[in-house]
Amino acid sequence: DYDSSLSVFIRPADRAIDGPASLLLERLARGLAQIVVRWDAFYFVDIADAGYVYEQEHAFFPLLPLLMRALAGTLLSPLASAVGRQLALVVAGVVVSNASFVLAAATLYRLGCRQLSNERLAYVSALMFVIAPSNMFMSAVYTESLFAWLVFSALLLVTYERYLSAALCLGVSGLCRSNGPIYAGFFIWNLLVRREAWAAFASDRNAPRWAKIGRLLSRALYSLVLVAVSSAGFVAFEMFGRRELCRHCTDAGATEGRRYCTDSMSTVYGFVQSRYWDVGFLRYYSLQQLPNFLLAAPMILLSVAGIWSYAAHDLARIASLGWIQRKRKHKHKPGLKPNPNPNPNAEAAPALAPAAPEAYFGRGILPHVYLWAVLLLVATTSMHVQVITRFFSGLPVVFWFAGHAVASAQLDANRRWVRWAVVGYFVGYGLVGVVLFSNFFPPA
Repeated sequence: DYDSSLSVFIRPADRAIDGPASLLLERLARGLAQIVVRWDAFYFVDIADAGYVYEQEHAFFPLLPLLMRALAGTLLSPLASAVGRQLALVVAGVVVSNASFVLAAATLYRLGCRQLSNERLAYVSALMFVIAPSNMFMSAVYTESLFAWLVFSALLLVTYERYLSAALCLGVSGLCRSNGPIYAGFFIWNLLVRREAWAAFASDRNAPRWAKIGRLLSRALYSLVLVAVSSAGFVAFEMFGRRELCRHCTDAGATEGRRYCTDSMSTVYGFVQSRYWDVGFLRYYSLQQLPNFLLAAPMILLSVAGIWSYAAHDLARIASLGWIQRKRKHKHKPGLKPNPNPNPNAEAAPALAPAAPEAYFGRGILPHVYLWAVLLLVATTSMHVQVITRFFSGLPVVFWFAGHAVASAQLDANRRWVRWAVVGYFVGYGLVGVVLFSNFFPPA
């Protein structure tokens, strides 16, 4: 059980260099570890140090430990000689997480400019990401920052129709967190579902039917290839887990209770989550978990508000997968500038970029809202609900809606309380989270 004292977990420094400077560096590194090595971080540090030793460690994906090991063995090797390998791995994990956090914020801004067609809202949304309630985990030895950067990068590539590159990013993200392959749904949406994907077939009336069917089948096959590439990281880690955990099982008795060794439909990850963390449908619904539901309540309410606001803006659009939408007249407001970088995959944009409050309701946001709704259902029924802020840290639409709420409240004096409520929640929860996390209290 790694959820224990750091002094027990971190071995005495096996440093190759002695002296006052080494002692000072070790003291600083241990002080950093006392803050950032909590809860799941113990597992990541141990996996980076010793590899996968115990079955429950297969709930934690290998990309972050691999990067930690590579960094500690190269650029931080002098530090490892001074403070020991484990503390150098901790520092490496903090470096990877914080570098990824910066890259994720910058990528979210670029994605917002493309998807929202509004630079101001993209900027405010990126700021909301920086002060997100999950910010403690974004800076600790956790996978949230790295995963967010990979997913935001993939979604940005999707807006440029660089689908294979986006699928490769998602494939790598599958080595970081289990929900990486879910984002492959954007390929299916862009290539097979959205109205614009079918426009070319309808416009080319002179093409024979067999040619149109062939083009449709090729799109479907391409979508399947992209989904397979996006899932490759998760599948590779699953195969590794089966090989490591099942290779010593020589008879049926040795695999008792481990269905993943005999049933191809079972997964190591699913088994470990269920066995060691009691994750499953409605398992968290008990009176003793009420405080954790209260911790999750603000993010749940924000999500419900964001999904409902988007749906209510055009019910026909959300009910018809975007094929039917209510016609609106664009009112050009003073001060708007032409959009310098329009997204061809979003809805047909007006000549002028929409005002920040209206940008959230664009048709290009529709698949993001669908995904948000699905993941909200998963988070509230089948997970430890208090981790919802971490779970949603890789969802751009969460920050787009938060930015929308802040930006629209600035324009309406009667709604300024909304701005203070959202910003207050983000900042307050984040600051309290730092104290709770560093002292081994939930949420974690």
